[in-house]
Amino acid sequence: MGPMASYDLQLWLILQDMSQFWDLYGARASTFVANAGVQQVFGVNDYETAQWLSKSMGRETIGYQTQSHKPGDAPTTATSITGRDFLTSDEIMRMAPVIAQKLGYYVDPEFAGLVAATSAA
Repeated sequence: MGPMASYDLQLWLILQDMSQFWDLYGARASTFVANAGVQQVFGVNDYETAQWLSKSMGRETIGYQTQSHKPGDAPTTATSITGRDFLTSDEIMRMAPVIAQKLGYYVDPEFAGLVAATSAA
């Protein structure tokens, strides 16, 4: 996988889950991931793959407010900042499908002149 980059080549691996990937390539599996130009994931249905994906996405910082109230006193609001997984494994597994329309790149002004004109036959 490493030498492929010097030839400007990239693989597009199609796997069912990360367990299959690790079984096939063992410790060298991370080399494939590290040299991948794109990682594309569809329909994650197993916890191990969802957990790997969650870890690979990293974490984000979020802020939240809490409010407390003692009888006889005014309510107190506190603002806190914490880190959390960008997407947790259960959030990944619960993602709903997206219904989208195909982009008509051939009519987009940004791509004008890049698409060969076709004649009606």
